[in-house]
Amino acid sequence: MKFYSTFFLIFIGLLPTLSSQTDSYTMVERMGRGINLGNTFSAPVEGNWAPVVYEQYFIDIKEAGFTNVRIPMDFYGNRTSGSTSSYSSAAGTSSSYTGNTSDYVVDEQYLDRIEEVINWSLNQDLVTIIDFHGSELKSQFLYTFSNSNSQYTDPTSAKRAADLDKFKAIWLAIANRFKNYSDNLLFEIVNEPYFEVNATEMDALNSMIIAAIRSTGDNNTMRNIIITGGGETSQNAPQQIGDDIISSDDYLIASFHYYKPFGFTSSSSANYNDFEWGTASDKNTLDNHFDSVKDWSNYKNIPVTLGEFSADNENGLNYNTGVYGENGGPYNASRIEYHRYIAEQSINRGFSFSAWDAGNKSTKTIHLRTDNPTTNNVIEGTWVTEVRDALLSSGSWPLCYGSTENILILNPDFECGFNSYWSFNVQGNAEASYSDATTNSRSGNSGAKIIVTTPEVFNKVILSNVVYQQDLTDKKVTIKTYAKSLAESGQSFKIRVKAVVNGTNSYVPSPEFILNNEYPTTPFEFQYTIPDNTESIQIQVLLGNDEGTYFLDDFETVIEDAGTLSSIIEPLEENEITVYPNPTSDLLYVKTKSTSKILVTIYDFLGKRISEHEIYNSHPIHLSSLENGFYIAVLKNEETIKSVKIIKQK
Repeated sequence: MKFYSTFFLIFIGLLPTLSSQTDSYTMVERMGRGINLGNTFSAPVEGNWAPVVYEQYFIDIKEAGFTNVRIPMDFYGNRTSGSTSSYSSAAGTSSSYTGNTSDYVVDEQYLDRIEEVINWSLNQDLVTIIDFHGSELKSQFLYTFSNSNSQYTDPTSAKRAADLDKFKAIWLAIANRFKNYSDNLLFEIVNEPYFEVNATEMDALNSMIIAAIRSTGDNNTMRNIIITGGGETSQNAPQQIGDDIISSDDYLIASFHYYKPFGFTSSSSANYNDFEWGTASDKNTLDNHFDSVKDWSNYKNIPVTLGEFSADNENGLNYNTGVYGENGGPYNASRIEYHRYIAEQSINRGFSFSAWDAGNKSTKTIHLRTDNPTTNNVIEGTWVTEVRDALLSSGSWPLCYGSTENILILNPDFECGFNSYWSFNVQGNAEASYSDATTNSRSGNSGAKIIVTTPEVFNKVILSNVVYQQDLTDKKVTIKTYAKSLAESGQSFKIRVKAVVNGTNSYVPSPEFILNNEYPTTPFEFQYTIPDNTESIQIQVLLGNDEGTYFLDDFETVIEDAGTLSSIIEPLEENEITVYPNPTSDLLYVKTKSTSKILVTIYDFLGKRISEHEIYNSHPIHLSSLENGFYIAVLKNEETIKSVKIIKQK
C-alpha cells in the first residue's frame, strides 16, 4: 500500500489553532519586574500630584527592561455619577435601598483617556495592571467599612448596599470596556483595603467583583485578577484571603505591599530618622517575611505579586526642585541596596514585582517624568539610574516553576515543596497518603512519597500537576520521570495525560512501569501527541494498583514538533497486524502475533498527526474525542510497519 505526500499537504495550512488565556503562574512569570505609574490617575485630576503621562513613558519603561506597569486609578469623585449619600447608614435599613448598578455611570471621557494609556502600555508588550486606587476611593468607599471613621455605614444599612452597588457598577464599566483586550491586561480589585476592611468583608468584596468581571464574558472569563485580603497589612494581607475565594477561580494572583521598616522607608519625614538599611539582621527580617508569603503561596497553590515597595529619595531629595529635605532621608547606598535586595528576593521566590514610583514631585522617585510643552508635550524621560539598575540587576526565576523548555509541569523536582503545584486524590475504596520524600529524593531536598495502604486499580490514587492551557498544536510531548519503591519488585505505576479535546475529557495512559528499590539510571518515558482542538492538558501519575511505598522525582517534559504524515510515510509493507472494529465508534483494537509493543500514530486525511499511542497486543485505543470521518493509523513494531484507513462513526 502506498501513500503520496502531495495528497496530504493539501489545505494543511487551513487547520485551526488553539488559543487560550494565560494561567496565573505563567502570568506572574511574564510580569516579572515592573514599576508603578503612581500619583497620576489616582489623583483627583491627572497632573495634580504627578506630571501628565505621555506615550514616551511606556517606551522608556520597555527600553529600560521592565516587563510590567501597574497603573493606580481612581474612579470616584466626578469620574462616576450617582451619589449614595441619601441612603441611611443605620443598621437594618438595607431593605429600603431601591437603587441598582445602573444608577452609577462612569464618565466616558475618563474611560477613553484610560483606554488610550492602556493601549500605549500594551503596545510596548508590557503586562499592564488596572489598579483601583485613590484618595476618593478611600473616602467614598473604603472608609465606610471602618467604624473608626465618620463615614462608617452599618453592613446591614441601605447606604452600604448602595456603596457596594456603586463599586460593582464601576468594575462592570471597566470590565465591559476592556473585555476584548489581550490577557496582558490585568485587573486589581482594590488597593490596600485592609486598613479599613476586615477579612470576612474583603472575601465578600472579592467574590462580588470577581463574579462581576467574569459575567462580562469574552476574555474576562479567564482574565487574571489580582486580589488581597482584609484586616492585616503588608506581608500578612494575602494570607487573610479565604480558601473559598482561592478555590473558586483558577485565574487569581495574590498581592502584598512591603514598606518595612517604616523608620527607614519613610525617613525623609519628621517622624522617622533611620537612614541606613542593609545589615544581616535587616535582610534576615525581610527574608522571614517573604518566606512566610512563599510558604503560604505554596500551600494554597496561588501565585504572588509584590504590588508596591520603595524607600524615600536619598536625603529627602525633591527631584522637582533639586532641594534636599530638611529632615534628611535614606543614605543613597542604603536606598539602592533596599531596592536591589527586594527585587532579588522577590524574583528568587517566584514573585513578580512593581516598584512604587510616583514621579519627580514625590518622596519616592525612580522615573523623572516632566511635562515639557515646548517640545509638543513630548516627555524627556530620565531615571534615577542607580535605583533603576538595582531593580533590574539581580535575582533569577526559581527553576522549580519550570521554564520555556519545561512548561507543562510546574515544580518538576518538588523543590518548591512537595504539595506546591501538585494535587493528590484518592478515590473509591483505595487508601493512600502523600508526603515529602526527603532522604529518598533522587536529587535536591524534596521528592514525592506516596504510601498506598489499600490498593484498588491504577486510577484510584492520582498525583496531578496543574492544568496547562497554552497552545500546543502540532506538538508531541515526551514526559520523563524517575521513580522507585521500597520493595525490590512488584510495584508499578503509569503516567497519564488528561486532555480536554473538543470540550470532552480524554484520558491517555502510558504502559505499566515496573519499579524496584533504586532510581533507574535513565528515566521512565511516555510520549503523547497533542490532538487538534485540545483546550488543556494535565500530567498525572497513577499509583493505585499495588500496595506499597512509591517515590517520584525530577520530572521533565520535552516538546517537539509532531510533524505530518507526509514527512514520515514511506512505502509500507503488509504483515499480520489486524485492526478492529473498523468502522468504530470509540475503541480500536490492534492484534498481532508479536509480543512487542506497537506504536500507533493516528493522522487525519490531510496528513495531520492527531495522536500517538504505545500499546501491547489487543490493548484498546480510545477514539471518542475524534470527529466522525476517515483517519489513517500507522502501526509499527519491531518487525512490521503498516498503514490502515480507519472510519470513525458514532
